[in-house]
Amino acid sequence: MKSDRADAVPPLGRERVFQGLGVAPGIALGTAWVSDDTAPSTPEYLIEADGLEAESQRLKDAVALATKQLKKLKVKSQSLPPAAAEELGYLLDARLQMLAGSRLIRTADKLISELRLNAEAAVRATIAEISDGFSRMGDAYLAARGDDVREVGERLIRCLMATPYVALKHLPEGCILIAADLTPADTALLDPKLVLGFATETGGKESHTAIMARSLGVPAILGIAHLVEGLKTGDPIILDGHAGKLIAHPTPETRARYEAEGAALKKERKRLSRLRDVPAITTDGFTIGLNANIELPRDLEGAHRVGAEGVGLLRTEFLYMNRDHAPDEDEQYEFLREVVEGMEGSPVTIRTIDVGGDKLAPALREQIGEPLEEAPNPALGVRGVRLSLAHPRLFDTQLAAILRAAVHGPVRILLPMISHIGEVHQAREALERVHKRLKRRKVNVPEKTAAPGGDDRSAGRGPIGRWSRGGVRLFRHRHQ
Repeated sequence: MKSDRADAVPPLGRERVFQGLGVAPGIALGTAWVSDDTAPSTPEYLIEADGLEAESQRLKDAVALATKQLKKLKVKSQSLPPAAAEELGYLLDARLQMLAGSRLIRTADKLISELRLNAEAAVRATIAEISDGFSRMGDAYLAARGDDVREVGERLIRCLMATPYVALKHLPEGCILIAADLTPADTALLDPKLVLGFATETGGKESHTAIMARSLGVPAILGIAHLVEGLKTGDPIILDGHAGKLIAHPTPETRARYEAEGAALKKERKRLSRLRDVPAITTDGFTIGLNANIELPRDLEGAHRVGAEGVGLLRTEFLYMNRDHAPDEDEQYEFLREVVEGMEGSPVTIRTIDVGGDKLAPALREQIGEPLEEAPNPALGVRGVRLSLAHPRLFDTQLAAILRAAVHGPVRILLPMISHIGEVHQAREALERVHKRLKRRKVNVPEKTAAPGGDDRSAGRGPIGRWSRGGVRLFRHRHQ
């Protein structure tokens, strides 16, 4: 959404400050590269009665083309840093679901048949209706979901009008990207070696574009009014992602101040890196452990580099993303074994699959028998551990892989989106069942021992089950 700021555009040629929402911290000093890409003007006209079927087919063809484009983006996303690749994977899966018979497509098709609108106008009207509904809910997160619908609709309109999207390619080194809007996919594909940061006229802190910027570590400001018309390519600018300020034509004094701040940040990071192996003990004697969050075995190097004492969160959703078939037990085991062995005896916390809500994985259809649908509130509905418990074959396969990996080092299991203690008990029963089955098959798994403190600890936040070396502990993660 645009900022409420509606000041007149300041005169060119002297220092000007644009205020927006700082959504990704950091300071960048460079030159502006202004994107002149704008959404195409949408034609509107009535379709003759005998042409309605053909117009409906035009919409279907546009949906097919948009789907093909998004699938290509999914393949390309695999080269991104892990955190960004995961976020973009979820995002693209959600957009593919929107193109698969969602309200957006159904309503647009209805407007074609009932009001005889051309497909472009039908899509545009549907975007406005859905986005307005999200905005009226008065919630920043839900308002940002309206932006997601708008992006998919704009892609459809471009496909209908055969207007290619101008990708942000061949950006000059050291530039700061300026745009009216920036899609999350385009954000994810920015090269941080070339683009120092970006600023847009639209967007908010809860938008996927903001999330992608933070995942990539690229300073960003969103929601700056009159930005594109107030700058031109080549203008010297400073982007302050902390304060949400973009400064055009900075004075020598301003530039010197920000250069000093940037140098101080680099110096501070370097100083902190020297403390990697110093025990983290508070002045009153409490030891605080540092654990790394990772997605792939390639992240292990970074975990060791910062002195992580273990893996605090190993996400497993990516194993189910960007593919047509869910991974079997052996594939999951090999992946988990590599991570557990790579931590060389330090504990690894594995979160069971957390999909559903706003995280969609088409590969699960064959196991659960139906496609996942995006929920209005991503914290509710069938997602996380609720999805796992509802589909034992899916859950048992993952638990078996985890138990097998646990012979290579200490493992903890984190259950996502717990809403009540009964779900924890059901998960423990599933773990017991799978453990017994693997023992009968004479598969090498940890031997079970009593949980410390007895079974009554299952009512608290501590471990509710333990197996010996490497070992497994089961934890619950209650959604707050």
